[in-house]
Amino acid sequence: SWATIKLNCDAGLVITASHNPKYDNGYKAYWTNGAQIIDPHDTEIIRIAEAEPLPFPSEYWDTKDLMKNPLLKSADSAIDPYFEVERSSLCYHKEINAATKLKFTYSAFHGVGYRYAMRMFKEFGFAEDRIVSVKEQQEADPDFPTVPFPNPEEGAKVLLLSFATAEAYGSTVIVANDPDADRIQIAEKKSNGDWKVFTGNEMGALMTWWVWMNWSEAHPDVDKSDVYILNSAVSSQIVKTIANEEGFKSDVTLTGFKWMGNKADELRKQGKHVILSWEESIGFMPGHPLDKDGISTAAMFAEMAAWLETQKKTLQDQLFEIYN
Repeated sequence: SWATIKLNCDAGLVITASHNPKYDNGYKAYWTNGAQIIDPHDTEIIRIAEAEPLPFPSEYWDTKDLMKNPLLKSADSAIDPYFEVERSSLCYHKEINAATKLKFTYSAFHGVGYRYAMRMFKEFGFAEDRIVSVKEQQEADPDFPTVPFPNPEEGAKVLLLSFATAEAYGSTVIVANDPDADRIQIAEKKSNGDWKVFTGNEMGALMTWWVWMNWSEAHPDVDKSDVYILNSAVSSQIVKTIANEEGFKSDVTLTGFKWMGNKADELRKQGKHVILSWEESIGFMPGHPLDKDGISTAAMFAEMAAWLETQKKTLQDQLFEIYN
């Protein structure tokens, strides 16, 4: 999504493990605005594909000269600008992050997230020794040897190695990405020593509070009625409750970030500020990409926990305050 926007591409493609078993790939197609395709583009692509003979001729699959094709742009050149723009717009308490005594355990679930999550934690100011990686799940491995169904939304049963690592190193907060690092799971140690694994709706409530508090303080002169937080019809509508209390706008889309991404793009073209979109299936879109982004969100939840610790609160305490 971000590379499509940044490099002014006509379209973007991602082939990914997503959060599926090892036998399945995920496939995402983005339109020129950086959001996943919706009608009429999806139906037109299907029409064209169905008009082509099957199976495709063998030359369709010859990729040796692909990188030389003038129509192709690698996403690599968009990586550094991504970190710069996300840090500058989403990190509000870098000094607190740098000084925090909290320790975080991170898992990449055998996917691509480790390298990028570590960099984002660093961009947000966290010291390297504050982040402990789950070594067994750190490197990309398409066989997913320790977690056959690598979806952190499954909760405690797929976080066993994260719990063990956290216990061994004294971490009180766990941050886990799915293999393509667009989803995120958060867990926090309870006072009795057990672990609280947050649901997507609970995380959405926390992130709504956090983003609105910080964004509104940083933009005091912006008309609240021009500020939006989006979520989908299957997600908790606590967003609407908070919006009514605070004065910003909320809106609901159909299920999936293809709808929220395109809605955010539509509103931004009208001069509105869409500062967050989220869904109960542990996906969050807080920044410039028009799709869920588990890398920036990982650092944001860590910053949230670090800031709350200075207030002598936990994520669980804050969630209770929001619901109360």
